[in-house]
Amino acid sequence: MRYTTLAFLFLISTLSAQGQGKVSEEALPMSLFQFQFGGHAPFGDMAELYGLFGSGGLSFALKTKSNFIFGADFNYFFSNNVHDADTRFSQLRFENGFVLGNEGEFIDVIVQKRGFAAGFYAGKIFNIFGPNPNSGLEVRLGINFLEHRTWIESREADIPPLEGEYRKAYDRKRAGLAAYQFVGYRHFSNSRFANFYLGMDFYQAFTLDYRTYNVDQMEFTDGNYLDFIVGIKAGWVIPIYKQVDDRFYIK
Repeated sequence: MRYTTLAFLFLISTLSAQGQGKVSEEALPMSLFQFQFGGHAPFGDMAELYGLFGSGGLSFALKTKSNFIFGADFNYFFSNNVHDADTRFSQLRFENGFVLGNEGEFIDVIVQKRGFAAGFYAGKIFNIFGPNPNSGLEVRLGINFLEHRTWIESREADIPPLEGEYRKAYDRKRAGLAAYQFVGYRHFSNSRFANFYLGMDFYQAFTLDYRTYNVDQMEFTDGNYLDFIVGIKAGWVIPIYKQVDDRFYIK
């Protein structure tokens, strides 16, 4: 772990040393730490299960002097918008929609969408507009591993038929590889304080069932699905580079 940390610090210092200059005057190599969030709409087979959902994540990227970008990112998906939230595990519900808890009390079960996408991408910034040579239209292409499922939880009491391995019979877990694209605007501030990107992102995922049987539907599952996602993504960026000191000193 110590050697890995030292190697990482050496890489950052090397990139910083190579990136001496002024953002306002020339394209610079940088290390980019990025915090991102977005809103997304599902299409294809995923739209049969879920509606609009949000995301939050992290990304690390390297930007070259030629404005190419190579990065890795992780995005976590979340939503309360599950289409059959009121009818999932209907055989366990009473007429009032509640489920009987371990102590004989009525429990309102939480049903939510959860998932993630993680992978690598390559892209380029085209300096056709923006305040400096480092800003402009950004295009990315990448490959991700994408997973989504229905999260079922009771915070009030234990419900044996929905605990542990039994819960997996209702969560509709799917996962697979996804193609990824992003088109948007990336901005680097001349003063370092306002660095961000904003644009549209797209996923085309080829997913498989990870559960062999859905208890509530009383059927075996072995499907292949096309899960499409279209969204708006924004990111706040911390760039690391060495800027030329243009101050003058008089003795």
